[in-house]
Amino acid sequence: MKDNKYLGSWDLEVNGKYEPRMVTIEKIYQGDFVSEFGKEEKVFLKLKEFDKPMICNRSNFKRLEKFFDTFDFNQYIGKQIVLGTEKVKSPQGMVEALRFSTRPLPKKTKKVLTDDMMEKAKESLSNGRSTVKKISASFDLTDSQLKTLQDAEGKSK
Repeated sequence: MKDNKYLGSWDLEVNGKYEPRMVTIEKIYQGDFVSEFGKEEKVFLKLKEFDKPMICNRSNFKRLEKFFDTFDFNQYIGKQIVLGTEKVKSPQGMVEALRFSTRPLPKKTKKVLTDDMMEKAKESLSNGRSTVKKISASFDLTDSQLKTLQDAEGKSK
């Protein structure tokens, strides 16, 4: 049952598989949820990465409390967490449900800039094909490498 009004497991589907996503909690609010069972008051999350709100059930709130180590939901605003899916029992049988992960956030690792690559980077800077900002977004730079690249970029201007 795909619902275009609220976020669901189908929104994490990529090529037939459910892919976890890093999300940022933008807002938490209460609102009316209308279903075949009538109108109910629910808690919604607005996630920066999606246009639709997510209904936040008790299971997900417990996971948020555990992950952020606080019951104060105002502390969740602006914070990141991984959103994935999990099979759960429902009146429709076993279904994929949205679930927050309580595991630590994955660390983003950058490549090391080798001497050979440093020469290519300096060349890209001198002919204007790249910037220090772009290079440092992809590579872990030492202070001396950063200074060398900044000097090379300065000479090209």
